[in-house]
Amino acid sequence: MPDQFTPVSFEQWQAFEMKSPSLMPDGYFIAKDGPNMVGLSVLWKQEQKPGSLFQGLTGVRRDYRGRGIAMALKLLVIDYARRNGYRFIRTFNDSINAPMLGINMKLGFKREIGWITYEKNLA
Repeated sequence: MPDQFTPVSFEQWQAFEMKSPSLMPDGYFIAKDGPNMVGLSVLWKQEQKPGSLFQGLTGVRRDYRGRGIAMALKLLVIDYARRNGYRFIRTFNDSINAPMLGINMKLGFKREIGWITYEKNLA
């Protein structure tokens, strides 16, 4: 993302993510290699758009990338949505993350009008 990484505490993450009323716990997919968590993809309800889901972060640990894990997670999300009667899934993508852009395009996600972030350094 264009902004500088800002770490959050476990408590902040838990309050924002795990205790959110929009989180769908049965739509929280984790990829594991033995006991190690290597990837995840998260689904959220879109209350303002019935029949729609928001796919939050799909991420894979750097040393596991390029093995089809992100694609498998996205396919699990699509399957979950279909089996549960959802008609739309919305996601977002960093504009410079070409591998994830490619996955989203291969899976039929359509680009929408985007936001452009500007920054002016006043130093």
